[in-house]
Amino acid sequence: MTQAAVLGGFAIGPSWASLAFQRGRQESPGKRRQAANAWMSAEEVAVLLLSGEFLDAGVAVPASFAPLAVESAVSSVRRWTQEGRIFAIHELYPRYQFDSRGRPYGAVERALEVLGSSEPFRVGNWFATPNARLKGRRPQELLASSPAEVLRVLEHSGAARPQSQAA
Repeated sequence: MTQAAVLGGFAIGPSWASLAFQRGRQESPGKRRQAANAWMSAEEVAVLLLSGEFLDAGVAVPASFAPLAVESAVSSVRRWTQEGRIFAIHELYPRYQFDSRGRPYGAVERALEVLGSSEPFRVGNWFATPNARLKGRRPQELLASSPAEVLRVLEHSGAARPQSQAA
């Protein structure tokens, strides 16, 4: 699978790669926004995480607290990346790794264990590729609704790293 397919997330239309690497091409603003929303910076993940935490608590983020809160949440996002709980490609995080409150799905961490956390393109490729065992759906589409099914397919798909590469 090409880099563009992996980087495209599950947005329909232009891929992230076309936005990042082919900026000169003219595309409609709606399509650019759709593809861009499939990818987030560490700061955008942090804001999503914070908004979820404050929504859970039922309070608004005080304006004076917001910069420190974002900085702390960005540190968490980077720590999760280093720990192999989530992955980034070119310092951008696929949106599908996170629930609506910014928390990473456990199935992503397991995929990183199985596929190799040092190989983010491989992991992204696995999540972005339609899978016959998922009735042609992409694993990334089922993280929220059927994480056990995604894990079952991951464990039985032969996607594991070859033994010579296993840590």
